[in-house]
Amino acid sequence: MIGLLREQQALASTIQRRESLLLLGPAGSGKTALVQSLLPGTREDSPLYIPEFETPHDLLVMITRSLLRSGHKLVLRKSASGSNWEKWLSGKTSADLKGILWRSLEAAPRTLILDGINRASQPTYRFLQRLYFAPGMAIIVTARDRSHLGELGRLFWDPRRTIQIQPLSNAEALQLFETAADRYGLRRLSLEEFREKVLNSAKGNPGQIVEMCRLAANPQYVAGNYIKFALIRIDVMMKHLG
Repeated sequence: MIGLLREQQALASTIQRRESLLLLGPAGSGKTALVQSLLPGTREDSPLYIPEFETPHDLLVMITRSLLRSGHKLVLRKSASGSNWEKWLSGKTSADLKGILWRSLEAAPRTLILDGINRASQPTYRFLQRLYFAPGMAIIVTARDRSHLGELGRLFWDPRRTIQIQPLSNAEALQLFETAADRYGLRRLSLEEFREKVLNSAKGNPGQIVEMCRLAANPQYVAGNYIKFALIRIDVMMKHLG
């Protein structure tokens, strides 16, 4: 969490107060690491962490599965506890799951973390809108920028309920590079030029710094003790622009 302590504290406070929040930052800025650092486990009242989903139905299935695994009593009752959850889920339509989730979460609310929203559709918005305004519910969303919110921009419009992750400072970026170099065993290689190029190209993006160091540990990117920075940079940019 180098460089993200303030954001981590703000997010932890938001989860504790059970408030909704929007977390914005480019690919590699640390959004996923940030929210995952605050997940306490699988208790019945723990936040539900939902990574990227393809369709509105996928979202419904993933939320229901998370509630079953965390022991949400009302959802367990609907699924006939002890039965095959996956078989039960596969037989449910989107309309079935929406009804179950609305009733269950309105009666026993939870914090819902949606990580990596990518242009949410109208059906996704309509489903989450009801939960967003349900007493005791909280929805935390991460996205690259507001354009990636799609229809959810209609819910997360308030800048007071938004955290924008900022690039690392030069000192923080250097600290992260040195930590990653140790973690991936790069001290045997020539690092002076590589370090400079990594820090200049990453522009304070922690994900890119860590990824370039990780790739540098792969022999295909190394000739003798020289790291082939150009090849690493291309592969990292392809990943983060995808």
